[in-house]
Amino acid sequence: MAYCETKLAIFVFSSSTRQWRAAASKGWSDLVLSGSESAMMPQVHPLFIRHHYAYGCFYWDWTLFRRKTLLMLDTRRMEFSIVVPPPGEWGKEGFAIVEAGEGRLGMFGFHGESASDLTYTFARNKGENPSQWHMEKTISLDSGYRYYIIAATGRYLLLIRTPDISHENPLFEYFSIDVKTLQLQRVYSDHSRLNLSGTHTYTNFPPSLWSSHTNMQ
Repeated sequence: MAYCETKLAIFVFSSSTRQWRAAASKGWSDLVLSGSESAMMPQVHPLFIRHHYAYGCFYWDWTLFRRKTLLMLDTRRMEFSIVVPPPGEWGKEGFAIVEAGEGRLGMFGFHGESASDLTYTFARNKGENPSQWHMEKTISLDSGYRYYIIAATGRYLLLIRTPDISHENPLFEYFSIDVKTLQLQRVYSDHSRLNLSGTHTYTNFPPSLWSSHTNMQ
């Protein structure tokens, strides 16, 4: 994936020819971005444009520009399209697209001004471009903190919690949410200020690797 001056371009590497080829592209002006926003895109770091993956499709959200659209890339057809998320004001703290089961998309996000109410919504219809959404549940989180969605992978969502007011030595806490049970569990905490944009999740360790990891604890 390359962020060019006028477009987003996708390249595919061929293992047979051992060469890269252009597979798809989409102009910034086609993404419902204004002229000034399109001009900003080459300078925007890719980490600030969150991407998601579900059912063979990548999705990019534009909460950076407060846009209520998602850019979707179908990796099977190598085609771009625009997806409209559930209605409402989704917070800049981010949202995540997950596989809700039976071929349906699910979405977690902070709805409105409150960053302590996490909403889970899923698509009524199957397919990568849903047209009808149903709000399943709102998870009320502890007040007095700021929450941010870091990533989603497999059946888990990763959140980070920071104090709502400034502290000299704040505690940064990581939580996981099971997409199927919607259970919240704290997995890590530390007083060090980690690079949040560089935090990632990894699941499904091979048995031998997980055994080695356990022995090192």
